[in-house]
Amino acid sequence: MLVSSATPDSPVDDSLAQDVVLETLHIEAKKNTAGPVEVVKDGLVEVNVADVNEETEDSPAVGIAKAVLQILADYTVNCQRGGPMSWEDVEGFLPTITNFVQKQEPSPNHQDKTLGVLPDFGEELALHHLNGLCLNIAQVYSPGAEVHIASDGLVVWDYGEALRQIAVARNLAHIRFIRLADLLGHPGSTKEFYLAHASCLRRELALRFQDPAFDSREAIKADMEILLTYRGYIEFLTKDLAHRPKLANRKLSVSLLPQDKMRSIGHTPWHACVVVCLDGTYRTAHADQVRDTHELVYKDGRPYCYRERSELFNWTQDGLGVQFKHLYPCGLVIRPTVESDAPAPAIQSIPMRKVRQLSHHFSPVLCRGFARTEDEAVFIRSAETLGEVLPWTHGIIKKVKDSKRVDKLNNNVESSEAMPMHFDGMFKFEHVTDPVTGATERRQAFPRYQFFTCQITSPNDGFTLFASSRLLLRHLLHPWTVDQLRTLTWGMDNDGFWDAQIHHLPLLVTHPVTGQPCLRWHQPWDASQTKFSTCVVTIENAADGGARLIPVIDRLLYDYRVCLQLAWEVGDVLVNDNTAMLHTRTAYQNNADRELWRIHCD
Repeated sequence: MLVSSATPDSPVDDSLAQDVVLETLHIEAKKNTAGPVEVVKDGLVEVNVADVNEETEDSPAVGIAKAVLQILADYTVNCQRGGPMSWEDVEGFLPTITNFVQKQEPSPNHQDKTLGVLPDFGEELALHHLNGLCLNIAQVYSPGAEVHIASDGLVVWDYGEALRQIAVARNLAHIRFIRLADLLGHPGSTKEFYLAHASCLRRELALRFQDPAFDSREAIKADMEILLTYRGYIEFLTKDLAHRPKLANRKLSVSLLPQDKMRSIGHTPWHACVVVCLDGTYRTAHADQVRDTHELVYKDGRPYCYRERSELFNWTQDGLGVQFKHLYPCGLVIRPTVESDAPAPAIQSIPMRKVRQLSHHFSPVLCRGFARTEDEAVFIRSAETLGEVLPWTHGIIKKVKDSKRVDKLNNNVESSEAMPMHFDGMFKFEHVTDPVTGATERRQAFPRYQFFTCQITSPNDGFTLFASSRLLLRHLLHPWTVDQLRTLTWGMDNDGFWDAQIHHLPLLVTHPVTGQPCLRWHQPWDASQTKFSTCVVTIENAADGGARLIPVIDRLLYDYRVCLQLAWEVGDVLVNDNTAMLHTRTAYQNNADRELWRIHCD
């Protein structure tokens, strides 16, 4: 029941109850009969949870539960607001999670919220954010997790249906929607059924599950957590404000939307709009706060989000009509708007200098639906408008495809294997002469931009992953800080095709345009991960050689709040900022003819 005034002793307005939307986020572990799960503890090891009969502090299930709890804590408002959370803040959840890990059963997590009228970019981001939480849990707990969203509201049926369509269209496979009839075990999920039986379903829910001894007024007086929840509802109704943080030792409160500031809660998507900023961040605001300074973006004829005004998004002056689509957690897709019977514009028409500028904050920038991408001469001319073309020994265009070689000296780029996260130019050097001393120094000559086009795809695999330095450093948690990382250098030893030893590399570099810190990194890669070049990495000036920090970096690089997974389409053209981003690819079928063309530019 929802009360409607600001003090615990005020009367309850029962008329509000019919229009209240009660929604719960339920995180559920998927059942798995296969047995083995992955545990992160001094590297990856496999254990069979079903074989563990007695739980101790050092048991595998406790280790898995702690890893899951750490991921949940990383997403919480409490953790993101105030730095490190003490173990006392979260240890109360450990027995519950351990129990579910041991039994391979659902693990619950609840959060109250209300719904708006129709979903927009805010709801899309929220669903991606929650789906990513489940995917991150799956990296340490193989049965994975799901978010179950249960809603009850006569006025939001169409809203709920639209949310379901978003989840299906975006392949958010870890999001599940349930209604009261589902909770009570009744068949029938049509709008007509619900409208006819909503009152009965609510009464049955109360009769079956409500504690008859529960007194809401007494609970508000006696329980601080319930009081804060009560006050949060009042804020919803009277000020249209976002949800407030909950006590850390009672609930793990997760912000539904990624915010531009680490310690910001922000508004919920149904009480505000999403604002896209020119620095690539997303934030929430009330429409009247940004209406005069930002552009209203439409999708399917409906308001979708606000975006900071900039000529970078005005391509009509370049003779092109385009649509911009912002991705989670990063990235931008640009499509031409043409009549159905009109030919697609060629890639020469793309204003590459604008794409270059957009890539500094919105990488990767994907231009999809343009023509003549299969013409090598046209592709090279487009690269020349992007920046200075930097040829390698193979020429201007590197055709990235499987050479079918399996010997140790093959270049892993020319294979179907997964690759380590890296930046391009790691093994490209130039000799620079000091004009005063005449001394010659060998330096890395990494390109500032990658320019790709896709010629052939590999169905359902061969994804390219792009990890954002800005997002990785935003989610860097205690005890690590950006200032600390600035002081560190690293080195690597390679064998095989690359066969190089490179040392004294700065872990963070400054972006030449934005001035922001960027991670300069190559992921360690051993013989269990490749039959080609292996890579041993150390943090040179860390007392432990990076034993603690390296796993943190590598985990964050693949964190779904940091890393975009891109599925290529034939004809795609992509520009990526090689300083702001790291990248890699997943494995693909070794008999596939997947082929990308790549040019480096400065």
